[in-house]
Amino acid sequence: MDIRFEEFTPLRIIRNLPECDLLANPLLTAEEKEFVNHFYDFLERDLDDDIKKLEELNYFVEVPTQDQKAQIIVKIMRKLAQKGYYSVVLDKDKYSVGHLMRNCLIAFALCGGRWSEANDKYVGGNWSVEMGRLAGGTLFCNPVDYKANKYQREHYLIPVARDGVVAASAMTEFEAGSDIARMELRIKDDIEEVILEGKKIFITNGPIAKYILVYGRLDNGTLGAVIVDTKDQTLENFKAIRLRTYGMTDAFVSRLVFNDVRIPRENLLEGNGLDIAFHQLTEERLVISAEALGDAAKKLLYSHSYAIQRKQFEHKLHEYQIVRMPINKNVRQLRLLTDSMINYARLLDAKRDAMSKQLARQAMGLKIATTELAFEASIHCFRTMGGRGFIRQYSVPVGFLDAYCMIHGGGSNYVLEDSESRQLFKYI
Repeated sequence: MDIRFEEFTPLRIIRNLPECDLLANPLLTAEEKEFVNHFYDFLERDLDDDIKKLEELNYFVEVPTQDQKAQIIVKIMRKLAQKGYYSVVLDKDKYSVGHLMRNCLIAFALCGGRWSEANDKYVGGNWSVEMGRLAGGTLFCNPVDYKANKYQREHYLIPVARDGVVAASAMTEFEAGSDIARMELRIKDDIEEVILEGKKIFITNGPIAKYILVYGRLDNGTLGAVIVDTKDQTLENFKAIRLRTYGMTDAFVSRLVFNDVRIPRENLLEGNGLDIAFHQLTEERLVISAEALGDAAKKLLYSHSYAIQRKQFEHKLHEYQIVRMPINKNVRQLRLLTDSMINYARLLDAKRDAMSKQLARQAMGLKIATTELAFEASIHCFRTMGGRGFIRQYSVPVGFLDAYCMIHGGGSNYVLEDSESRQLFKYI
């Protein structure tokens, strides 16, 4: 059953907020704007229909939609990979735009959407889809690219980064959260194999991933990382159960269970797992900052457009200060933080060979500020739309609750302060 009401007029996005337009940012170079333009064209031409299909499935609440959604997500990741947008670890010298900057620009654009010049309409973004790209393209590919030997690179990295095979990274646990020092999953050594015993939670792409990078405790007590081939989710003694979150309705967030799962020892990455994990975290923080900024831009477009079009008690909503002032405040904050993200991504691209713990901590600070902005923008958008915010007809394209799933990044701002991090983390 389709739960939409035909009596509600579709919301028309108005194009008069340059602060929400990434291409209008004066800090971007000509090369960076060209890269964004190419991605926007790709978004409209190749991804827009798939994203709309995902959204359509959210209106049918009495029929199973998970398998259909999974097929669409897998298709989207392959399309992204074909254009070099899924992962940015390959062909780093091919582009005039830096590695991390490209990743951030893709994230902002995919979450924030764009204004279509050709069709004179807004093409919406989707944070859930971007989270799937982040999980496989960054959180899996970056640490594997950092430590993989020739065999691991050919068999696990290249298929993901080049062909768009869906992958995931499994770090967060039920009691430890993102506190790496308290991680309990065991990676037991059994000569030619390693045995995985434990559970993970909040793992994006878990139920649809072919490969998962799993972090856990080695026999000597240090952290290790091993690539798990799920054999298309048929691996013996392994389960991936989808977790239903309040937001991110199109993301396959999951709970993973490893019960005496045997993995070839050749899949174990060389080196300390903490160092490998940190190789993904700094970039992840900047990319999530870009995601949050794109999502905030989308919600501000909806808030602003609705406030101008909707009349209440013979006045347009934008005439009421309680509606107009929070939008204005968030627009200014969006511009400030977008400028910070651009400058910081550029700085990190220039210092990739000498990235310090201080830079990583600053990236965490930006992530906190941007996810809080996305959270505030969601609150004000919900309040501006009033009763319409309670129904999926409006909440699906806006993604009201997505930012609730990302606020403060699950507490990962504490990771850099634990004693194990201070002892082992030097450079990535």
